[in-house]
Amino acid sequence: MAYRMRKLKPGTEQGFTLLEVMVALAIFATLSIALFSAVQHVAMNSANLTERTQALWIADNRMNELRIGLREPQSQRSAEQIEFGGRLWWLFSDIQSAPDSRLLKVQLRVSVETTQQRARQYSRAQLLGYIEARP
Repeated sequence: MAYRMRKLKPGTEQGFTLLEVMVALAIFATLSIALFSAVQHVAMNSANLTERTQALWIADNRMNELRIGLREPQSQRSAEQIEFGGRLWWLFSDIQSAPDSRLLKVQLRVSVETTQQRARQYSRAQLLGYIEARP
């Protein structure tokens, strides 16, 4: 089957008008901004999730150290800086006697803030648990 080439008459050239091109560019720019915003949101959520996960690991590690006796529980509030995952973290411990005299109530909070005052206000993870009170 033979294809015929259609010759265009002068003045009947087909193409996009300037208005059509500008509308297409406006749509593309809007979609690009929306896509960039979505990618930025995903990246920030991923960073926050990583930070919260590491903070929970720190709190969980400390709770397990107290449970198996690697650290002696002290019935007081304490704050210390810990290096974990290449960063410095604040770990706040509050160990109190529980309603049951055989247990101690342990509350741990972890923050990645630079100063101790800000770290007390903004924690990335909190863990509450009970451990056996040793005589």
